[in-house]
Amino acid sequence: MEEIRKLNENLPLLSRRVTRRQAISSVAKAAMGVAAAAVVGGGAYAAYVASQAATQASKTTTTTSSTATTSSGEQLKFGLVSFSLSDPAPAAWRDGWVASCNALGVQPLVFDYGFDASKALEAVRNYAASGVQAIWVQAPTNDIIPSIAQVAEENKVYVGWIWNYLPNQEPWTYGSGKYVLFNRDVDGIFDHRVPARAVFQYMKNEGKGNGKAFLISGRQGQILSNVRDYAVWYEWTKFYPDVDLRGFLYGQWSIEPAIDATNQMVAKHGNPDGCIGANDAIAIGMARALDAFNVKVPTAGSDAQLPALKIMLEGKGFPIIVDAGFNLAYDGGASAAMFYDVVKGSWYPKDGERIQICGMIGLANDVDKTKALLGDLVTQFPYKWFSVQDYQDQVINKPPGPWNWKAMSIAKAEAEGITFDRTGGGAFGSTVYPVSQTPFGTTDKFNQLYGDQQNKTPADYWGNRANNG
Repeated sequence: MEEIRKLNENLPLLSRRVTRRQAISSVAKAAMGVAAAAVVGGGAYAAYVASQAATQASKTTTTTSSTATTSSGEQLKFGLVSFSLSDPAPAAWRDGWVASCNALGVQPLVFDYGFDASKALEAVRNYAASGVQAIWVQAPTNDIIPSIAQVAEENKVYVGWIWNYLPNQEPWTYGSGKYVLFNRDVDGIFDHRVPARAVFQYMKNEGKGNGKAFLISGRQGQILSNVRDYAVWYEWTKFYPDVDLRGFLYGQWSIEPAIDATNQMVAKHGNPDGCIGANDAIAIGMARALDAFNVKVPTAGSDAQLPALKIMLEGKGFPIIVDAGFNLAYDGGASAAMFYDVVKGSWYPKDGERIQICGMIGLANDVDKTKALLGDLVTQFPYKWFSVQDYQDQVINKPPGPWNWKAMSIAKAEAEGITFDRTGGGAFGSTVYPVSQTPFGTTDKFNQLYGDQQNKTPADYWGNRANNG
């Protein structure tokens, strides 16, 4: 943690007072013909948003700044190409993005491509042709990423994406290396070791260290699903090998398929002593299936999505005992601020800052007890921990969130004489980390993990237990 603290002090993603001299110095170092920006996301998860927040962005009360313009006097425009905004996760990210753009005086443009990747690529092309300065894409599929990069090069528009990462294809490897600025992906290893450790340790504490646990994976052929399986496999084989782990079916990241898979496992193996879902929706499906049999066991997933948090509150921490993810609305807002700073020439990232991982948060009804349950895991990555009640009161119930959007931007902070603070300030301030500030340490190690998991099958993790229902 001391090493992480020192790295934080040197990275221009956190707080400091920005002077005009410092800003000009940043421009001099970054210029080299680079005039516009793009930032990306990655990472995955932690919906803070209430059900009505999906429509909140269009009527946000965030104070709008004076209009930000290009050198020719036109208003800056940033495009967001989002998947399925009926889903609370991308909707929350969108809400933060829109609120931040409004505060910075930028016109936010949003397109919902549903789940049709061809429409996502078409939207990127249309935005680039219309003269936007930067484009953010959520969850682009592997096949369209090279085309997105080509559009950026041809139109000299900066792009970035969240929720996908192709191993050994860093942002600076596309074309000239200038226009794909960031790739931020959710780190499924660190956020998903939390639910695995919590369920296994809970079982052990209850005298069921050799009891039966069910696992339902995400979706076949997806790297993120494989990485989350790896996280469970790591915890199981290294710390809890006596647990009788069963399942290994796919829940398609959704509640109903998870219910079906759980029923199939119960029919074959009987009731479990604990359940681990690849995400919150799967964990909820597992809990619902068992509830039909009047069975409640410790259950956990990842992403800190609102329905799971409601179950935690209403059930006083049971059956869902812990959640992990990241501040989605914060991440959207911080990403817009990074776009803005590069466009304005106030900041340009080093290569080592261009692959990013979201700052994780952990949520529990009793934070101290949960930290004790997780042991050393809570210190292996710079999590922020909150009680579910506090998070609901201060974040969920105050969309698009409690953050100071203007302070997140170096350029805007300097212009208005306020302190630059990429965390957004306050108790719920968050951040994003370059790979160098995570336990990976280097891009090479990050690539190695994702490369190793790219083509894994369940049998690679679970042997003859795989897909046994």
